Amino acid sequence: MAEAIIDPFWDPQLSGFEHWQVEPGVKHGLRVSQNWCWVAFEWARNPMNGLALRMSREFNLSCEGYDHVIVSVMAPRGSIVSITATTDKGLLRFEAPPAPELKKELALPLNGALWLEALSLKIESHADGIQAGWFNWIGLQNAELLPRYLNGWQRFDESWDPYLKPISYEPRFEPTYGFLIGGEQLEQLRIDHAAYIHGHGGSRFVSGGEEARTFIPEEMVRAFGNLRTDTRYCRERDHGNWLWPQGSKASIAGLLLKDKDLLRLGARFAMAMAMCGRWDDGMICHFPGSNFEHRCFVQSLYVHETALILDLAGEMFTDVGREYILRRISEEGLGTINFNTWKHEYIFFNNQLAWFSPGRILGYAVAERSLQPSGGAAKRVGRYTELAYGDLVESLEANVLPDGGYVEGPSYFRCVGGFGGLALFYYAKARGVNLQDIIPPAFKRTADFAQAIVSTDDDTDVVPICDGGAYADQEMLAVLSIALPDSYWVNMFWKSIERGDILSDRRDASYFFEPLLAWQLKAEIPERRIELKPFVFLSDMGIMASHREIDGEVLKLFIMGNKAGAGHTHEDKGSFVLEFGGETFAMDPGTCDYSSPLSSILQHCERHNMLIPTGTLERPHPESPLMADVKPVGSGDEMFFQAVIDATPGWSGYYESWVRSWESPSPDRLRIKDEYQLTSGDGVVFYWNTQRKVEVQSHKIFLRGQKAVVILHLPDGTTAQVDELPLANGATQRRIAIGKKGTEGRLIIEVELCLSQSLSD
Repeated sequence: MAEAIIDPFWDPQLSGFEHWQVEPGVKHGLRVSQNWCWVAFEWARNPMNGLALRMSREFNLSCEGYDHVIVSVMAPRGSIVSITATTDKGLLRFEAPPAPELKKELALPLNGALWLEALSLKIESHADGIQAGWFNWIGLQNAELLPRYLNGWQRFDESWDPYLKPISYEPRFEPTYGFLIGGEQLEQLRIDHAAYIHGHGGSRFVSGGEEARTFIPEEMVRAFGNLRTDTRYCRERDHGNWLWPQGSKASIAGLLLKDKDLLRLGARFAMAMAMCGRWDDGMICHFPGSNFEHRCFVQSLYVHETALILDLAGEMFTDVGREYILRRISEEGLGTINFNTWKHEYIFFNNQLAWFSPGRILGYAVAERSLQPSGGAAKRVGRYTELAYGDLVESLEANVLPDGGYVEGPSYFRCVGGFGGLALFYYAKARGVNLQDIIPPAFKRTADFAQAIVSTDDDTDVVPICDGGAYADQEMLAVLSIALPDSYWVNMFWKSIERGDILSDRRDASYFFEPLLAWQLKAEIPERRIELKPFVFLSDMGIMASHREIDGEVLKLFIMGNKAGAGHTHEDKGSFVLEFGGETFAMDPGTCDYSSPLSSILQHCERHNMLIPTGTLERPHPESPLMADVKPVGSGDEMFFQAVIDATPGWSGYYESWVRSWESPSPDRLRIKDEYQLTSGDGVVFYWNTQRKVEVQSHKIFLRGQKAVVILHLPDGTTAQVDELPLANGATQRRIAIGKKGTEGRLIIEVELCLSQSLSD
């Protein structure tokens, strides 16, 4: 009633981007394009006069009844966004303050104008380096009517009559179904938990419950539900308003501690979720006349959360409350998940089907037990439970390659191994069978994948290639350790436990509440340790790893290749990662929260250990995703390693050829050789990225860690500089840039590795 959209940039089928005139920005490498969910922009260098982007469009439409133009934009940090409107009242202008690292909705007052003739958008920036962002949509708003709409959601209080039992009700603290935990396991966990608290003063369950107490769920009911902290698709007014997973935290703590207030708080969160208008990211997913949908991420989370609370805190609901939640689970939750499963075949071939499966299978399992007390639901809903289980197994088989690899990297494998594993656990509980008996063959061929992607850095779990981070969920590690008790997954599980055990409040929660799964499986995981293989090559995935030692310290060299069409990957084919002495010396930055433009910049080849052409106006880059196999060929053992990769595919217009090789006759010596011929540009730059201390001394560059030193010997005719680039959470990526002029030739970097003590001796 208070808002209207005049340009839905998020929907390529409806977007009016083709009607916008974008001023050229060739000199600073400007690119503006229609993306699948917004209009994206990027420039490669600081524009000479600070004007990075200006675009304009004629509208010629009535704005009667509205008092503001709204522009939803994710602008580069510190940049200035300006809006100019041509109206029947003349030119109207608005200049925003310097942009934060957050999507904003900028409002231009219309000052009584009734006709909008045209709009112009301008972004000024004086920041060095690559900058990126996007426009989400443009709309009109009546600021006087808006409160009436928003206040309509605030109509509930903590009594939740007639949906919850009275506050005076005394629960038995018993799960309704026991799909996550119940019976003897619950009693044992209570004993272990009490002992843990006695020894440590707290636990993640206690801190989770206390965190949940700081929220008032009734005040968080909205028209839509957010996808965790993701701000890409929701309204600015909904930033930070994510109901999930406070309800499950409160329910688990209430059940363990026999705390009635916490158990009831969990039920209140479930009711608040049930009363949200739509279980989806925001209005862009339900815009009239639009086919755009962001898949069923929010729906599967809300199904999982509400179904889990119906299990853990089920005795706090009345029949009315339980039936209402079951209706939302069935109609909007499971219905939308099924629609996505029918419509999008690709979700079977990446992480998404597994991502949706914990909610899908748990939702069906709860519906089987609840919808028809006579038992009819067990038969009729049970067919869908079996279908969901079959879809999951099919997807797992399709995703895990014959060599056991997974093209989207170790972090997205958390969805396959972790979320898929949790869904299998729910299915086993619902059917009364052992998890080990239903582990699919796909999980049992991942041993070499674990060897390849494991990190030997003391502080991390995995090499953060692709869109990912450096840590693995314990639920994934636990399930894969059960599937392969003689694999390196077991080592990774115990390393994770040593860094922060299952009950520790120092560990962050995953998308689903992982501790109870990992805690229950822990007793079945052997405590023996597996040795690292000296040489690992995944021929289908296209990655390679060498594991050797220098004076007892592990040296890992990881090489990044590509399987044609692999998703969630970066512009990094031919890049490498070097770990030594428990630290990372040549890094992969992984990614960060997708809500930040930094997540796009971290995908760039310039943030990886690559050879990049110089002297082009635009930012040179390969295709991504790359629709060609680019895989190393090599061999190695405990002493030597050698590999070569033809990284030319995807670089059309930049490289006529680029071949990189690694030669290491002994662990303490490494030669990286690049042979290249350019089709554009005037030279190349070799990038080595690190977070270690960097010292440049004549023709040597020293990278110093706590125990080890890596020395780069630079060839004649090269230049070197060190750039400090931002990472998430205030961290810094130090990029060593070794440049060489000329359109063809050979660039060789000699690398020396030793322990700090050896160097001083």
